[in-house]
Amino acid sequence: MIEDFAQIDDTNGIIATIENKDNPSQVIAIKYLPDEQAFVTSGIRSNFDEKEILMPAHLVVINFELMGSIVSSILEKISLAQEMETTFEYAPCFEVMDRIYTLRDYGQYMKLYVEDD
Repeated sequence: MIEDFAQIDDTNGIIATIENKDNPSQVIAIKYLPDEQAFVTSGIRSNFDEKEILMPAHLVVINFELMGSIVSSILEKISLAQEMETTFEYAPCFEVMDRIYTLRDYGQYMKLYVEDD
């Protein structure tokens, strides 16, 4: 279960971390990538051998906590699949607070999109 979502200030561009309360060594950082104008997770690949999640900056700026909750929810599913020794696949589409989000392959990332109303 993913628990701790803390904002931090770091010179490496890390703006927040998410920690697995059941396995504190599994820490996922969220960093800003100015070249992409996006935020990206850091640690999903090293902890779970899955692609990192890329979130366009405008989505994070609109609702930082919501983006953190979405990432936490995805991390819980990845962690559960690992614990149960099953295959994990990113859901291509999901709904949060009456908005439809999609995850699409974007090179080395899975990019988060919000579907327009």
